[in-house]
Amino acid sequence: MSNADLSDIAWHGLDLSGKTIAMSVLRGAHFSGAEALHGCTWIGNRIENCRFESVSTSKADILDCEFKACTVHAMRFFRVDLSRTTFSSCSFVDVDFSEAVAIRLRFENCSFVDTRLTKDVLFTGAGNFEFSAEGKLEIKLRPISKTAANVARTHPSCRWRE
Repeated sequence: MSNADLSDIAWHGLDLSGKTIAMSVLRGAHFSGAEALHGCTWIGNRIENCRFESVSTSKADILDCEFKACTVHAMRFFRVDLSRTTFSSCSFVDVDFSEAVAIRLRFENCSFVDTRLTKDVLFTGAGNFEFSAEGKLEIKLRPISKTAANVARTHPSCRWRE
């Protein structure tokens, strides 16, 4: 499916495992544990004001997508390729990105509660983060949490920019 406005679809119970959605728009959708996104491919989609809660996304490719004002809760991005994807003004609670491919992944003006950005960085606070072409985490603005800032500043897998 490509070049579609998918805002009016009732997603409840849909299994999108292995399906491809490209260059499309999703607005106001709520994905919960009943839906499956594992093994799916999303390319160049715009996802706005959506909620993702306990959804299976293992081994998915979510490439060049833009998430805006979305809420992500209780999710583990196991072997998910998030290359060149941007999250803007999104909220993350109990999310694990530590096993995702994070090449040029960006978080702009996002909030985090108990979110694992890398294997060694568990973060609560707000900030802007970017992963480089090599998958290294850069903290572009000082996080709210001083403890998280100190962990990030001293961890060898992170580069700090004031």
